[in-house]
Amino acid sequence: MRAARQSTNKLAAPAEHMSDARVVKTHQQRTFQIQRHSEVTRSSNYWDALAPHHSSIENNYLDLPSVRRILHDIHQPVLVVGAGQGLIVAELRKNGFRSDGVDLSSEMIRYAKTRRGLNFVQADARAMPFGEGTYETIIYATGVVDFIGDEEEIRVIMNEARLLINQSGNIFVAFYRLSAALEDFLARLGLLRNNVLSLRETLEIYRLNPVQTIAWVAKKAEAGYFRAGILSLRSWALSTMQDKILAFNMQRIFRKMDHANSLINAAPERQPYRNEPEIRNLFKRLAIPMKKLEASGSCYIVQI
Repeated sequence: MRAARQSTNKLAAPAEHMSDARVVKTHQQRTFQIQRHSEVTRSSNYWDALAPHHSSIENNYLDLPSVRRILHDIHQPVLVVGAGQGLIVAELRKNGFRSDGVDLSSEMIRYAKTRRGLNFVQADARAMPFGEGTYETIIYATGVVDFIGDEEEIRVIMNEARLLINQSGNIFVAFYRLSAALEDFLARLGLLRNNVLSLRETLEIYRLNPVQTIAWVAKKAEAGYFRAGILSLRSWALSTMQDKILAFNMQRIFRKMDHANSLINAAPERQPYRNEPEIRNLFKRLAIPMKKLEASGSCYIVQI
């Protein structure tokens, strides 16, 4: 669940046609408008808590294969929003793109520096410190727009993207995708309803051994242990290899953590889960035309 940087000077460098004062003024105006009109603030506590363990699960959802599928539509300079510890930025630079990144989590930014030598900017996606028309491509990784339930907040973020993107540029928005088997399993347990995932409850499963898991599934599904066992085995058998790898790595993370409760408590209680029809409906409600919607095994990518 869940998804670039350079130094602030380098990030601002493409906006050479604007004076420094004008860039700062534009950012301050947008920040003031957000503080005035929105009480919503997205805590980075969850990502801060996950940061020390993120390396084992970062190539997930908007993963490298998904990024490579859209390389032909990417033009530099590129901004990655929700860049985490730099996986996507590093891949773009490897392919010759000038690429920058921002993230809300100070810990993710610190690890991007220590792991990959990348200098990212800490910023809210609703008001980023860059000049108008700075970028040719903006990529919103998973863990940004797809985690937001407030559609007006998404509208603010998309308006910000339109300010920062060159008139001929492309904006990509990634949404995490679950396998059909995992969708069905979570729905049967009552953890996925009406396009909303009960995230904290779902994370609990990674703390459990197999026997505890059967008991937990039986309770959630209101079923006997035998039926709960069959349901669990069926879900595991039908899940994708990527599901299995993610589950294994998440279990390792929870076993290694001294205080697993801190990660669960830092997570949002619920978060949206949008399948392809709901993504189309979202952009229709926002009156934002989509150029393309592509599905990979682990995410959906909208081009606008």
